[in-house]
Amino acid sequence: MQTRIEPQVSPSIVVRALSARFPKWTIWWGEATMCYWGMSRGRDGALIHVEARSAQDFVRQAREIDGRTSQS
Repeated sequence: MQTRIEPQVSPSIVVRALSARFPKWTIWWGEATMCYWGMSRGRDGALIHVEARSAQDFVRQAREIDGRTSQS
């Protein structure tokens, strides 16, 4: 059986891509936590934060939050 090796993408490249997709968010990679982190402000000015183990999880959470805050 052949083992498939997926290419590893640098977290800094992923952060740049996420930041371009979510310009209202401040996004970074936590070296100690091995997670993507993000902060944004709700319509009421309250800080909202996300911790995600993957870029896909970050996208899911940020979309959900952005959807809620745009409807308020």
